[in-house]
Amino acid sequence: MTLTVLTDKPQSPFYEQLMGRVDEQLLYLHDTRGAFFLDKVHETNLKYYTNLVIDKPWKNHLLLSIFVYVDRNSDVKTITDLIYTVNARLRNLFEAFQLSNMAEFNVETDMYQYLKGSIFQEHSDDMRASFLSRYRSVSYFTKKWITSKLNSDQQSYFDQYLFHMPSYDSSDFSFTKSSKEQAKNTRKSETDAIVPLLPQIRAEGHFRWNQLNRLRQAYLKACEQVKTTNCELPLDFHYDEPERVGERFYFRLWDKSSFVLNHQDQFPASSLKSAYKRTGAYLEENNQCFVEFIKAERAIDDEEAEGLWFLELFEKGVIGSWNQNASDEEIKQKRKLLYSWGYGKESLSENSKPFESQHKGILTSSTFVSRNKHKAEGTLFTVEPLYAAATFGLLAADIFTTTGARLNELLQISNTRECIRKVKVEDKLKFSFYAIPKGRDEVEPFYISEQTMKLIQLVAKLLKEHYGTKKIPSVKYRGERSHLFPEPKPYFFQYHKLSLNKFPVWTCLRFLLHGLNFETQEGKPVVIKTHLLRHAFATEAVQRQGLHIDIVAKILHQRDTGVTEYYSEPTPSQVAQSVSDLHDVISDYVDLDEAVLRSPEELEKELEEYKQQVGVFNNVLGGTCVTAFVCPTKMQCLGCQAKIPQPEKKHELEEVIELSKDMEKRFTAMNLPVEVKKAKAMRKHARNELKEIEQIEKYREEEKYEPHIKFDK
Repeated sequence: MTLTVLTDKPQSPFYEQLMGRVDEQLLYLHDTRGAFFLDKVHETNLKYYTNLVIDKPWKNHLLLSIFVYVDRNSDVKTITDLIYTVNARLRNLFEAFQLSNMAEFNVETDMYQYLKGSIFQEHSDDMRASFLSRYRSVSYFTKKWITSKLNSDQQSYFDQYLFHMPSYDSSDFSFTKSSKEQAKNTRKSETDAIVPLLPQIRAEGHFRWNQLNRLRQAYLKACEQVKTTNCELPLDFHYDEPERVGERFYFRLWDKSSFVLNHQDQFPASSLKSAYKRTGAYLEENNQCFVEFIKAERAIDDEEAEGLWFLELFEKGVIGSWNQNASDEEIKQKRKLLYSWGYGKESLSENSKPFESQHKGILTSSTFVSRNKHKAEGTLFTVEPLYAAATFGLLAADIFTTTGARLNELLQISNTRECIRKVKVEDKLKFSFYAIPKGRDEVEPFYISEQTMKLIQLVAKLLKEHYGTKKIPSVKYRGERSHLFPEPKPYFFQYHKLSLNKFPVWTCLRFLLHGLNFETQEGKPVVIKTHLLRHAFATEAVQRQGLHIDIVAKILHQRDTGVTEYYSEPTPSQVAQSVSDLHDVISDYVDLDEAVLRSPEELEKELEEYKQQVGVFNNVLGGTCVTAFVCPTKMQCLGCQAKIPQPEKKHELEEVIELSKDMEKRFTAMNLPVEVKKAKAMRKHARNELKEIEQIEKYREEEKYEPHIKFDK
C-alpha cells in the first residue's frame, strides 16, 4: 500500500540521520496544518532517540509514540521520561528472553514475568510501576490518536507500530501501592524540610549575591588598578565584609602570563617562552584575569573565619565535569562526598555532576584556570562565571518561591510587549509576566512583586554588560516545548548567545544555595529542586496560610485541582512561619529599556475593573494585598499569603504587637479565652512578618555597602 507523501520534507536537522533507518512514512507524518511532527520534536528527545533507540526493534513504535505525545502538547520532560523508561525496560526484556523483533515480544508472558519480579529482582517497585504506567499510557494514547486523527488507509498501515495493550493493569500487582506510598512519603519529607524556610531561602540568596557582587566589584577595581598604573601582576588586595559577616578577605589577581612566570617549575619551557613573549595563547587579546582566594580572617574576634560560601566546591574539586582525568580513588571519594550532600546514589555507581552547568560562561572557570588550579597556593577561580550563576540563581529562586512557577514557564520570560506587563495604581507600578503553562497553548499571567521586577532588571543589566549592548539580544528558545516559540526573543535566561535550558538553572540554584543543609526529620539531606520549591509553595499557601485549593490551582496554573491537593497535602510538621509573597495582578507592558506608561483613560478603566475584586492593591497591615480572587482569609490580613510585606510599614506591625498585648489583658480580665487566643495569634503573626521584614532590610542595607579595597603593592 502506498500513502500520499508531501513533496516538501521536514526541516529538522535530524531528518538526514533518520532517513533510511526508520519507516519513511513516519518521517512524513504531519498535522492538519501541514507541519511535520518531526519538526515539532525537541532536540533533547531526538538526541536520545538517535543515540539509544534508532537501532532497536521498537524504533518505529517509539517514534510514532513520540509524535503522538508531541501532538498532545506534552512537555519535553514528560516525553523524555516516557521514552527513557519504555526503551530501558524493553531492552532489559529483549535481552532476558533473547528476543530479536517485536513480533516475538509477548506482553502477556514476557512483560508479566518482569512485573511479577520473576526476573531482574534488583529492580525497585518504582521501576516496575513506572514501566507499566508509561507503557499502558503509550499504548492507549497511540491507539486513540491513530483512530481519531488518521484516515482508514493510514490506520491500517500504522497499526503495525502499536504497543500491544496488556490485559492486566496496576491493580494486579502489589508494587503499585508500595511505589506510590514511597514516592509520596519522600515528597512529603522533603517538602516538610523546605516549607518553613522559604523566606530564609530568598533572604540567604540575596545575602550571597551581595557577597559575590562585592567580590566582583573588588575584582574589577583591581583590574582597573593594573590598567591605570601599569603595575605588574600578581596584585594582592583585600577588603572587609559588612559587620554582619565580620571578616576580611584576601585575594591575589593574576593573568595567564603572570601565573605561568611565577610558577616556572610547574610549566614546560615552551609555555614559559610564550608567556614571557606574550605569544600564542598568551597574546594580549587572549589574556584573561582571574583571582586566587588566599585566606579569610575574622575582623572583630578570634573565631574561625568561614570565608566565601562556595569555596568548598572548588577546594573539593566538584565544579564542572570533575571526573575527567581523575583516578579511581579520587572518583570514589568525590562520589562519597556528593552523596553526603544528597547528590547521586548511595551505591556510588554513578558520577553525579550537580555543579556542571553545561552552558558556557556559567559557574565553570576558564580552561586555563581549571587545568592549573592545583598549582596555586590558594583557591583559583574566574569571577564572571560565578557572578552570572549567582544572578540567574537569585532570580530563579525568587520566582519559584513566590509564584510556584514551573521551570519551563520561568525560561519563557522575555523583554517583550507580550511577556512583561504593568499597570500604575496609586502612583506605583504593579507587574506580572505572561507565559504558556504546561499543557496549554495560550499565555497566562504570573503575578510578581516589585522586588522580583528589580531582580529581572538586575539580570537585564548583567546581560547588557556581558554583550556590551544597550538592548538584550534575541536568541532561540531551548527549553521544553520549543516548537511553541519558533522565533528568537530577548529572553532573560540567556548567556553567550544561547538561551538557558533546565541544566544551567538547576546548577545556578544549587550553587547559590549550597551548604544551607536542608534535612528531613530522618536526617537525610534534601537537594533543592525546582519542582520541590513548587510543592513547598503550594503546601505553604494551603496548609499554613489557608488559601483555598481553587485559588492555589489558579496561581499554579493547574486545571486539575486534584493535582493541587496532592501538591499541597500537609507535611509531617507545619512550622508557623510567615511567607507573604503572592503578587500583583497586571495587564499592560513594561519594557526594561523604555518604560512606556498607558494613558490615564486606560488606567482609569482598568482600576474600575480591579475595584470589583476583593483586596487588589489595597493597603493592609504591614503590606499590600495583591490577590485577584476572593479574599482567602476573610479579611484576616495578618499572616496572609496574599500580602506583600513592606519594610516601610514595619511600624504598623509593631503597633499591632503592642495592641495585642493590651487586648490579651482585657480579654483575660473578661474571661474570654477564645479572644485571648486570637490576640496571641495576632501577635505571633505580626512577629513572624517582622522577622521577614528584618531580613529584607538587612540584605537591602548590604546592597548599598561598598567595601574599601586596599592594594598591597
